[in-house]
Amino acid sequence: MRTKIILTCLLLFAVVYGIHAQKAEKQWAHVSVNGKSGIIGKTGNELLKPEFDMIGKTNNKVTPVIKNNELYSVNENGQRLPYTPETKGKQIVFSEDGKYGVKTDKGVVLVAPKYDFIGKFDGGKAPVFLNGKMGLISDKGVEIVFPTYNYIYDFEKDKALVVKDSLYGLINEKGVEIIAPQYQKIQKIKDDNYLVLKNGLWGTLNSNGHETIAPKYVAIFPCKDGFKTFFDGKIGMLDDKGSLMFEPAYEDVGAKDANVFIVVSQGLYGILNKDGKQVVAPMYQYIDKFDGGRALIIKDNQWGLINTDATEIIAPQYSGIEKTSDNCYKVYQNDKQGLMDKEGRVIVEAIYHDISIY
Repeated sequence: MRTKIILTCLLLFAVVYGIHAQKAEKQWAHVSVNGKSGIIGKTGNELLKPEFDMIGKTNNKVTPVIKNNELYSVNENGQRLPYTPETKGKQIVFSEDGKYGVKTDKGVVLVAPKYDFIGKFDGGKAPVFLNGKMGLISDKGVEIVFPTYNYIYDFEKDKALVVKDSLYGLINEKGVEIIAPQYQKIQKIKDDNYLVLKNGLWGTLNSNGHETIAPKYVAIFPCKDGFKTFFDGKIGMLDDKGSLMFEPAYEDVGAKDANVFIVVSQGLYGILNKDGKQVVAPMYQYIDKFDGGRALIIKDNQWGLINTDATEIIAPQYSGIEKTSDNCYKVYQNDKQGLMDKEGRVIVEAIYHDISIY
């Protein structure tokens, strides 16, 4: 009997815990498949399956939806509820014969009932839906965007991403298309520029929506110095605004070091300046990280020293070079050691078996 009671308690705890966990999961992302909308949580769980023609913004844990031309609400447990429009504020959404319009708090009709749904006003705009498409109206009752798109994202600095037939575009606050929906992805970067994906290739747009680089890269990845571009196994670079620095021509591109880039081509190292212009063609077996404007180099298995202007301060001729604590360099040659200053001038010829600076 005692065992049965314990099992019953455990079962009740599991059920209660499961319900609590289900309620605790919050909405995380709007998703769409074949023009249908849904919502997922952070676990990837479909809180609302992508089967709706429209999903509005959640308010007080209730989300308005349209499915099969029917408008209703869904609570956080997925239960169906009647839809009740927002009745607060200077603009009030009202319904008539199954359609929705807008009137003022004084009863003046701003928008005659003609939409399938009107959302909450925010920043002087409200989303509207008609025949499964989304548009925008102003708080004056002016139609900014006729219901044309599958989805319109929130405005950011007077621009908003739009989705139509699974393709992304961009509109301004007046509803004018800056970029017609044609890209699989639009990602904003610095100074109102954009990375775009089209037909599986990446390019860039400027703030006016013109292609500054037609989609041609297999990938564009952000990095410390801007964006690395990839094509045919080679790496190039864009600056943080998406402007071209140099095309993919290298097997490796290091982070900007002492205002230059160390690059590798066909296994050899070279240097580009901060603007991506070649300072020295790849010709060294290795170029080390710059330290105090100097970098160790190896060529023909011999060590030397170079500065950021690609001037060989110490020509490759030693079997080893080591920076000392006194800001000079110990050089190794024919089993002997010598010293050079940071300008490559000989302080001590390589005639000693050991040099240890105090």
